[in-house]
Amino acid sequence: MPNTPPLPLLRGTAGALPVQVAVVGAGVAGAACAHTLAASGASVTVFDKSRGVGGRMSTRRTVWMDASGQERPIQFDHGATDFSAHSLAFRAVAQRGLDEGWIARWSPTPDATDATDVATAPFEHLVPMTGMPELCRHLLGNLDVHTGEPVTGLHRVRGGWQIERDSGLWPQRFDQVVLALPPAQAAPLLRPHADGWADAAAQVPMEVCWTLMAVTDTPPGLPFDQRLPARGPLARIVRNDRKPGRQQIPGHAVWVAQASAAWSAHHRDDSPAAVSEALRDALRAAINPGGSVRWCHSTVHRWLYARPAQVPLGGPGCWWDAAKGLGVCGDFLAGPRVEAAFLSGLELAQAMSSPLPPRRPARSGAARFARM
Repeated sequence: MPNTPPLPLLRGTAGALPVQVAVVGAGVAGAACAHTLAASGASVTVFDKSRGVGGRMSTRRTVWMDASGQERPIQFDHGATDFSAHSLAFRAVAQRGLDEGWIARWSPTPDATDATDVATAPFEHLVPMTGMPELCRHLLGNLDVHTGEPVTGLHRVRGGWQIERDSGLWPQRFDQVVLALPPAQAAPLLRPHADGWADAAAQVPMEVCWTLMAVTDTPPGLPFDQRLPARGPLARIVRNDRKPGRQQIPGHAVWVAQASAAWSAHHRDDSPAAVSEALRDALRAAINPGGSVRWCHSTVHRWLYARPAQVPLGGPGCWWDAAKGLGVCGDFLAGPRVEAAFLSGLELAQAMSSPLPPRRPARSGAARFARM
């Protein structure tokens, strides 16, 4: 990680105390911001509504029943399927993971639609070995992280902020608060304190994504580990069991198949059963054209805020108001990639420790978007 100047210390106390920061959201942006703030000397507490960290860097673990009636564990990387690293800062994190063995390079079969020559692109198709959330777990390290804690309100109090949860106010007061959430979730928390930000966040278009997770018998002559179909309901098909660190089941294939943004939006409110039937039919046509597939296990998941459809044209990668001690970061400000979310969180942490004036989005900025 790049060096950042130390954060300012609280004044008027008996001795200098570290700044107390609450980070709401433990996905990539929040984890990167929390990591950098803690490295700069802040005392950081992280909240996330989910049972674990990672956000859309997600791996679902479940069991399926084989032909003999035996339960077998299985995992599906049903959010981000892999990531790349191009910036110096994110390459440093990736290289550390590669050196320490908790990140590996994944080389899809050469005839895959999205195949990349990893010999000449060493920071493409990277995957954490134990599951996608491992990246966030390593960034967060030993920080004070509270999962299963939905934040329902932010309150300005003398000397800072208080966090409200379903179970009441968090007893500790914070000097600064960071929101690293999808924009639709950040907007209501921002509304009482930053109308312009709330308006901008509420107008950010986020894509829906239906994802099929399945175990099948291995189709004959299967030619790919990853495919990006140009037509039909599916936008990405991945052989999850062919990625480093994932279970391989003799005679079976483990699939993650993500529907396109257009198809997902059109079928946003369809029943899971109807979506499963449509996506299974599309996957069957892709992996065994004209033939049949034996389904051993399947389920679907709907990501309501899968990725930003657009990001502000020429806008900052984060929002920071030093006077209020309030900041926002996330991929909706920086771009629909894991690395973009990381860089947004890093940029916010650096802005929080910078003496430069804060950068604010214009009130009309939400309307100025560039298609990615």
